[in-house]
Amino acid sequence: MDDGGPYERYYADRQAAGERTVLWPWVLLAVVVPLLVVRSFVIPGESAEATATQAVAAPVPAPVAAVTATDGEFRVGPALEPGDYGTPGPGRGSACEHVRVGPDGGQVARAVLNGPATVRLIEGETVTFAGGCAWSRR
Repeated sequence: MDDGGPYERYYADRQAAGERTVLWPWVLLAVVVPLLVVRSFVIPGESAEATATQAVAAPVPAPVAAVTATDGEFRVGPALEPGDYGTPGPGRGSACEHVRVGPDGGQVARAVLNGPATVRLIEGETVTFAGGCAWSRR
């Protein structure tokens, strides 16, 4: 008994009864599904060339800690070498200052200067210089 399977019989019965078979869902699936599949592999905004090549970046050298500083906030160790720093002081009639903050966030020292001065900076501290004095490692 080879009658073509259940689908063949279904469509033959519909045709015998005068009913039309609706094709639009099948056409829709045949068009939309491939478009969705292709779209899932395409990244918008990037060309195929950019995804096919990958540039190798040169290694970035580690930053070198400075041995001189002026106004600003510096982390001792990565930004400013630890050690003794001195300044000839501010210009006549002005003042400069430094504030040292420990690794725990507590203030360690603060000084307002009118002349030459020296300060010892320890790794892990943060120091803030203000007033325009030029500090250099001794």
